[in-house]
Amino acid sequence: MNQVLLRTTFSLFLLFGFFGSSYCFGFYLTELTANERKRWLEEKAWSITNAMSEEELVGQTIHIAIPSKTVDQIALDEIKQTKPGGIILFGKNLGKKEEILSLTEHLQRAAKDNGLQPFLISTDQEGGRVFRVQDGITHYPGAMAVGQTGKKEWGEIVGFVTSYELRSLGLNFLFAPVLDINNNPLNPVINTRSFGSDVNRVSEVAVAYEKGARAGGSLPVIKHFPGHGDTTVDSHLGLPIINKSLEELERLELVPFKQSILGGAEAVMSAHIVYPKIDPNFPATLSKTILTDVLRKSLQFDGIIITDAMEMHAISKNYEKDRPGVLTILAGANIVLLTSWGETAKKFKAQLMDAYKKGEFRFVDKEGKEHDVLKKAVQKQIQKKLELGIYDQNSILPKVYEENQKQKEFLAEWEKERKDRYSKLSESQFFAKEINEDSIRAYPKTISTKNILPEQTVSFVKGIKLREFLKTKKILTVSQKSFPSFAKQKNYTTFLFDSTSEPEIRTVVSFAKKYPNKRFLVMHGGTPFIQLPEQSNVEYLLSFSLTAGSWEAMGVKLTSGKEVPKVDLILLSKEEKTPSKGAFPESL
Repeated sequence: MNQVLLRTTFSLFLLFGFFGSSYCFGFYLTELTANERKRWLEEKAWSITNAMSEEELVGQTIHIAIPSKTVDQIALDEIKQTKPGGIILFGKNLGKKEEILSLTEHLQRAAKDNGLQPFLISTDQEGGRVFRVQDGITHYPGAMAVGQTGKKEWGEIVGFVTSYELRSLGLNFLFAPVLDINNNPLNPVINTRSFGSDVNRVSEVAVAYEKGARAGGSLPVIKHFPGHGDTTVDSHLGLPIINKSLEELERLELVPFKQSILGGAEAVMSAHIVYPKIDPNFPATLSKTILTDVLRKSLQFDGIIITDAMEMHAISKNYEKDRPGVLTILAGANIVLLTSWGETAKKFKAQLMDAYKKGEFRFVDKEGKEHDVLKKAVQKQIQKKLELGIYDQNSILPKVYEENQKQKEFLAEWEKERKDRYSKLSESQFFAKEINEDSIRAYPKTISTKNILPEQTVSFVKGIKLREFLKTKKILTVSQKSFPSFAKQKNYTTFLFDSTSEPEIRTVVSFAKKYPNKRFLVMHGGTPFIQLPEQSNVEYLLSFSLTAGSWEAMGVKLTSGKEVPKVDLILLSKEEKTPSKGAFPESL
């Protein structure tokens, strides 16, 4: 008996030892392959970078905008003169799916025709309030809506699908997700672009979004480092100042960035904000203390740093004489983002060219090793372009991946994984309906919808999508002008309204005060950072988003017969004045 047990034990030991050693050996081979690919990518990027002229090197650090939906003569002239590393696209550039594909293809062809490396083509596609691409993409709600679900899986799906669909349209650089914690309800610019008011929600859902987006094929950018959530000034219009020490930032604002970087984030956008306790002289975008000492050294970030738009007033009205393009590269940035063309692009290229020729980007370290900061900035960008696989048959180097079979195989496998995952998600229509419905929240407390009966309810909503949905539930919708006559009828006990602004809400509250025995339910889309008066017979459903899916989701939740959970955000107090509307994104 003992011998049988001994033999069995020994056999199991050998078996587990075999599988254990096989696993370790397999892991070793995978790591070895990854390291070989990384070494080739780094060396090839240096080879490409070292072959560039000074003008080409400077141009690569600049990303510009173009004026229209086509690569017109203005765009061609700008590409030829600036020799940019990338192009940012806005709503004015993005039409139907076919137009977007044509635009991105012609942009990459223009890069090749001018002897340039393929472009990083970017856009702000955060969802909700910032929704540049309208056609050929899944319409998810905004970041705050996704954040309110509290589910990492939703965040990852939204990130993946958004990234995949952008890449399929030729956009390979995604300016999302926002990792700012909107813990200041007076913030006029971040607002619903944030995933939430607490560090855990942002660290979980937003970081999951970045992970999903990275897998989708378009390079995501976490922003706005080191945190734009606790501001009352829109950096598009002025210069925000946050009087927090580095230790204070480490306890809150930096937590999501640290989590995302540890998880593999590869690109960061800087904030145009002054932190006088960290750097009294310059905002984060121009600060070596923040971009190099904090981001590069302390957080050990080794990826791409791109500035926020340099035309924003925080920079253009305060630091123009300081040569901001030069300062940001010296501070540690790799890309100078411009949201215009023409004179602004010429000015930035000229200041960078002048500084490069004077040797301002070159220095010798304590060990006597020579460094070229601008060239290193370009090399990082080129390496990322190689990693993304955008050197295709229509690029300046159509056969570059033939030089490394492992990288070629990796890109082929990555593309297959993306397609398979997207195809599987499409079977559930990308869970857009479920995510929209899961994001709806109540204020000032949990709302019970089981007592909302169609025969006792009248709708005064204006939105077409919501009106159509309520009609399917046999809820009568009439003009708000007829409210007095319906309010007097005893058989109607519940009144429904929709709103997108504070004046609309004030109107409903005034009605509610006149009829304290009636139930008033306001379905509010967009920002919740306005005054939401607490009246005993007034309840609010919040969507944080203005998409058609968000409006329909409110109707679904309203008629579900289930409880709607209370919102988890830091909202305005009764004494606070509603912040003015931020310039972003309407002015761009």
